[in-house]
Amino acid sequence: MQRRFIWLIITFVTLLCGTVWSQNLVPNSSFETYRNCPRLDNLLQEAIPWYNPNRATPDFYHQCFQTGQMILPPHSGAGLARLFFDRGWGEYLGIRLLKPLEAGKCYYLEMYVATDTPNKYLTETLGLHLSTQPLTATATTEMFTVRPQVLDHLANIPSLKWQRVSGVVEANGNEQYLTIGSFFKTPPMLGFYYVFIDDVTVVPINLDLGKDTTLCSRRATLPLNATTPGATDYLWNDGSTNATLRVAKAGTYSVKVTTPCKILTDTIRITYALDFDLGADTTLCNGQTVTLTVPPEPKTTYRWQDGSVQNQLSVKQEGQYSVQVFQANCVATDTIQVRYIPPPALELGADQALCGAQTFVIRPTVTEGKFTWHDQFAETERTVNSSGVFWASVRNACATVTDSVVISYGACDCVLYAPSTFTPNGDGQNDTFLTYACGDITITSLTIFNRWGEAIFQTTAAPFQWDGTYHGESCSSEVYAWSIHYQQKLGKQIIPKQDQGQLLLLR
Repeated sequence: MQRRFIWLIITFVTLLCGTVWSQNLVPNSSFETYRNCPRLDNLLQEAIPWYNPNRATPDFYHQCFQTGQMILPPHSGAGLARLFFDRGWGEYLGIRLLKPLEAGKCYYLEMYVATDTPNKYLTETLGLHLSTQPLTATATTEMFTVRPQVLDHLANIPSLKWQRVSGVVEANGNEQYLTIGSFFKTPPMLGFYYVFIDDVTVVPINLDLGKDTTLCSRRATLPLNATTPGATDYLWNDGSTNATLRVAKAGTYSVKVTTPCKILTDTIRITYALDFDLGADTTLCNGQTVTLTVPPEPKTTYRWQDGSVQNQLSVKQEGQYSVQVFQANCVATDTIQVRYIPPPALELGADQALCGAQTFVIRPTVTEGKFTWHDQFAETERTVNSSGVFWASVRNACATVTDSVVISYGACDCVLYAPSTFTPNGDGQNDTFLTYACGDITITSLTIFNRWGEAIFQTTAAPFQWDGTYHGESCSSEVYAWSIHYQQKLGKQIIPKQDQGQLLLLR
């Protein structure tokens, strides 16, 4: 099978700190371990198990001894390697991996490089080569003429600044040797240069969110980390595109990770052993009660702040309430603050029947809250001159109350009639005190009072009239008072009303 190479321009975003990758297959990857502290040049063999693939003389330096050749700090740790390139002279680093690569599996390769002569550095020649057998040329210092799987594409590199070279490759299988060096170009005459090497990585590209997990309480969270070497895109089932996702509720979470080699997916299920919530802090009206409840579960115990051990607690006064719930090795705690305030009150007044150019000022009576008209009128008091139903509310954290007032200009032609004089003398003219009204007004009672306020006549049935007698005797000529109760229809409403006046009885 022909080897499939994947070439990458080195522009990957720096991977998150603290991410746990698969095992690095490169032993002594950052040149920390040595057999003997290197005190001279050309001592790569001291950085076991690194080896020199040809007759050239690669260097190994460590901070255990300062030779003066380590002209920049290691990328990490205390050691680094150095390669020299000249016409006809190519130095390489060789290492046997901890285990052979698996066929069809994707691997991420990475190293950090730096040079003190970037103007001489030959880009697109430094690389990492994987092979089933070690590259060796013990009789020559010439460049190896093989194609590395990962090649640098560095341009405009600064002097003595570490640069990352990385890439992804799909293994043919059984590759177990890694060779680092220059593969395509050699420097021209007098174009020699050095390259420092540190932190060499070969890791399998895996995606593992971990096993399905049960958390103790709803307050517990779990960070999911899908960071994958060489990944170019992340997509979680909630649409987020970061490498990490913090789980704060039960559910099934999945992620799709795109790499230049293949697309990886993984899923994890998160549950909560004690999945309860006392709710948000709340405000109640004076006199109200609320019952705080933790759903009952087997083998579970409860302890409230007052020492009670039931799964419910009735709250009747202001304060902070908390509960601890115990189940096996899990302990969950939740707290709620309860506040009490008076309820709001609103009175817009009685409905009004107006006529012609009359106006009316609605003066709301408001207590314990914020007042608003439903039609967004800005002021509290308002003068009205047209029919309508005017709604308003008063709101506070305890409750919201609403009231309305009906203003009607439909009563102009609808009047209540009561005569001011009548003559009950038996001549057939104006012998009774008769009251009546139009169709929108319905009289329900008529009462007649003498001058001492005594009710001398009352009726609740039509016709609403008085013949001028009291207990069968004719009443004397004088002034009397009348009171009429009636109902007036305003739109869809029927409003009870009362009117009164004086009448003169003449004989």
